[in-house]
Amino acid sequence: MKRIMFCAAAVLMVLPGCASNGNSRYAAEKKFVVDQDYVDAVNEASRRNGVRVTWVNPPTRRAPIDGDTSN
Repeated sequence: MKRIMFCAAAVLMVLPGCASNGNSRYAAEKKFVVDQDYVDAVNEASRRNGVRVTWVNPPTRRAPIDGDTSN
């Protein structure tokens, strides 16, 4: 009985997350781009200190979408 209640609670917590259609006002206005200023600063500091940096997941930041939005 305890297991059934746990499974029911887990399903009820997961289902609302699946209900979104993917549209978001934030996603429409911004996109993620590599934070090149930060990457350059870290690479410069690593060269000065004799350390090699390999970016697996480079840092990102939100940036406005380029283009005409007057549709």
